[in-house]
Amino acid sequence: MGYHGSMTMSPQKLRWAALVVALWLSACSSPPSTPVGSAAQPSKTPRQLVFEGGSIDISTAGGNCRVTLHGDIQNAAVRQMGLAFDTVEQSACRSKTLVLDNGSGWLGDAITLGAMSRNRSYDTEVKAGGTCYTPCLLVFAAGQNRVLPEAPMPARVGFSQIPPDQDFGQRQCKTELTQGQHLTLTRYLKAMLPSSTATAVYQKLLAATCDHTDAYGPAEALAMGLATSTR
Repeated sequence: MGYHGSMTMSPQKLRWAALVVALWLSACSSPPSTPVGSAAQPSKTPRQLVFEGGSIDISTAGGNCRVTLHGDIQNAAVRQMGLAFDTVEQSACRSKTLVLDNGSGWLGDAITLGAMSRNRSYDTEVKAGGTCYTPCLLVFAAGQNRVLPEAPMPARVGFSQIPPDQDFGQRQCKTELTQGQHLTLTRYLKAMLPSSTATAVYQKLLAATCDHTDAYGPAEALAMGLATSTR
């Protein structure tokens, strides 16, 4: 095979070519410079997903993957959480934690989100200083390890009235569940928690009304078996 055309270069073009090659070799052999006084940026940076009424923060720095949910647990939050979990799966995580920074929501969406996090082997944690009411509590219960921090401010779980919606109860001070709703809730709790803990949680949820909400701090939740750690 032959190449048809002239390969002759003028002395000036040869000098320019030599300069370009020299610069290219220098760039390849030298590490990227870091501006004086600035630190190298981490390869894993936090990301955020937004939905109406809240947001989800994603951090995978150092292999400690944390997904933080801000806002009520509802359908839009569950959809975005699916994207957040998919994002985390692309990273080499040594640990995976779902942090809950919310108060309420809907039970059907909470059960869906809890199942999603358990299927992906997440730990759960309530944000320090926050109170995790019944829908949030159901997601918290799905963690392989369940952390209720004591510092800098204690977190709490609140056994609030089961919120009435099209799947769970009517709008009244005490929620009345149908037989099917009882079955769904008991099966979920027993799948997520030790049997005795599941029964105790279930009884407290049924006892809650619009004007009576029990709240447990780290020590009480740990003694009940709902929390596994209070760090």
